[in-house]
Amino acid sequence: MVGKNTNLVSVVVNCHNSERFIEECVSSITKQSYQNFEIIIWDNKSDDLTESIIKKLSALDTRIRYFRGENFVPLGAARNLAMQKCS
Repeated sequence: MVGKNTNLVSVVVNCHNSERFIEECVSSITKQSYQNFEIIIWDNKSDDLTESIIKKLSALDTRIRYFRGENFVPLGAARNLAMQKCS
């Protein structure tokens, strides 16, 4: 149970064509004992099923927030873009 003085943690997940592992990744995060978090998923312009998998998962858990870049960028830039979305 989340106490009123518990800080929100933002978990940033950068991905690109991650359909094979993204569900397992999100599942691992949601199973942690600390539950006051948001998951910021930054999709670095995947062209596989990553987006549909994440949208399915985010419909079941409102802590999952999905963003997709219009252009593929280096990992550091993608991470910075994701960080701008954190609460």
